[in-house]
Amino acid sequence: MSDFDASPPKEKRTRRPVQERSLERMTRVIEAAERMLEQLGPEKTSIPALAALAEVPRASIYPFFPDKYALYAHIAQIHMRRLADAIADSGAARARTLGAWVRIVIDICVEYYNAHPVASVLLLNGSFSDTDRDAHAVKNASIGRLLRDTAARLGELPALPVSPDVATLAVEIGFACLKFGYVQDGRIDNAVRNEALRAVMAYLDHWREDGKAKGS
Repeated sequence: MSDFDASPPKEKRTRRPVQERSLERMTRVIEAAERMLEQLGPEKTSIPALAALAEVPRASIYPFFPDKYALYAHIAQIHMRRLADAIADSGAARARTLGAWVRIVIDICVEYYNAHPVASVLLLNGSFSDTDRDAHAVKNASIGRLLRDTAARLGELPALPVSPDVATLAVEIGFACLKFGYVQDGRIDNAVRNEALRAVMAYLDHWREDGKAKGS
């Protein structure tokens, strides 16, 4: 289990297919949805079109995804888990400074979004449902906890406030920069990556200086 768990509350999860036939059908639906989202975008994607592309009866989709936004939320959660795994496997935990950790995590996010256009559409271009927004909030809070734990492990930023949650706010600032790059150019270039790093570290350095002032 990753430390970064982006799953929404259980009561908001979509129904899980159990039978092998249902699993196979839903896999085809998800694959078709990814193709349509990349080619057409979320507005022009529809359950009837997905059913035709996946060669799955429309009636077999609705018990699992009552509308396309529930499907989008499910796919977003898949990508958030994969991004979590990429962060966990990146070696960020071995970083010797908080700045190095932030740089590694931002680089992993940029690489993942640029390599997975559907992840950019769903995770950077906007939320589509309450379930999706819940998952985004959990994702950012989870990365915020990793940031806070890393700072504590390295003996940096001991005075990071919990209310408001400054670590999660730093994460939100970073993702806002990445979203800007994606919306502007359809991808995140190195200049935006650098600005995301600069923005996050400038915000965190404020609390570094605040801690020094309080200790003087």
